[in-house]
Amino acid sequence: MTIDAATIVPRSQISLGVVPALRGSIAQFASGRVLVIDYFASRCCSVVMGDLMVDFEDTPPVRGYVELASIESVRVFAASRLLGILGDAGSSLRLGGPPFARHLAVNLDRPERWIDFLEAPGMLAGKLRFEGR
Repeated sequence: MTIDAATIVPRSQISLGVVPALRGSIAQFASGRVLVIDYFASRCCSVVMGDLMVDFEDTPPVRGYVELASIESVRVFAASRLLGILGDAGSSLRLGGPPFARHLAVNLDRPERWIDFLEAPGMLAGKLRFEGR
């Protein structure tokens, strides 16, 4: 799926799955906040590294994000650069991290799409970890 950032995207085109263990608890995690999906990427010694990030924010992001279909009444926003990969790679929310620091993460059924995404021209521009929204 190729989506131009200036295109208006019907929310029904992109649907995030939720692993069975999380179903029914996204709203509890959110506690009235919005869910934001973003990424960071960095190049070091000619190798590109990156990760998808899921976080809860008090207010919706303003620029560079698109609202997707809500999950359990929680509003979901994704960085516009991620629309193609979220639509193509079979994305779903799951719990990640060690047992003492669990957090939401994005799982991709086709992770090779993530590698293609990172290698695409312009994907590193302005993407530093913990970039302010």
